[in-house]
Amino acid sequence: MPPAQPRLTWRETRRLISLDMDMFGEWPLAFGAFRASRPRWQLFLYPLFTAHMFPAVLLFRLQTFLFDAGLAPLATLLARINHTVFGVSIGHHVRTTGGLYIAHGHVVMDGVINLGHSVQVAPFVTLGLTNSEGKAFDLIGPTVGDHVNIGTGAKVIGPVTIGEHVKIGANAVVVDDVPAHHTAVGAPARSFPTVTREERQALEVEPEAKRGL
Repeated sequence: MPPAQPRLTWRETRRLISLDMDMFGEWPLAFGAFRASRPRWQLFLYPLFTAHMFPAVLLFRLQTFLFDAGLAPLATLLARINHTVFGVSIGHHVRTTGGLYIAHGHVVMDGVINLGHSVQVAPFVTLGLTNSEGKAFDLIGPTVGDHVNIGTGAKVIGPVTIGEHVKIGANAVVVDDVPAHHTAVGAPARSFPTVTREERQALEVEPEAKRGL
């Protein structure tokens, strides 16, 4: 049996949906398609009818609430609908502490998985369990920190820990922990410190300054 997790209340579910709305509303707000001064209920309706994957995240929120409320058959029904309509398969023991952004479908998350706030998941991503010969099978899946971006086709397998502000490259296969502020690429993935845009610009300017001397 999976280890016990705190039960998800309706109040907490509403808080998480509100954070999801903020994440899905970032692009419309940035491009002026939606005014920040509009009521929250309008912000809810906008991604519901225009953002392809917001309904999938909403179904996931309702699924986990119903499962924790003891209504496992209804939770399973919502999970099946999510898989059929949106190509998103999320197990009952996946939990988040904040907003979740799924860019497109073909996403699988299964096992006891804990996601932080502002986790962005690209298409064809798998977060799940390991059954390799090198590691014993475990119901515990990945633990993902805050502000993590998981690229297209990436696989994060087993009880690994992904730190905060991590970027996982497209098609990476992560089977080991990734420290905070690192980027993981390759199969199996290797991680290295993330270089920010400001740091790259500084590195580009420095040689030019030396040549000027």
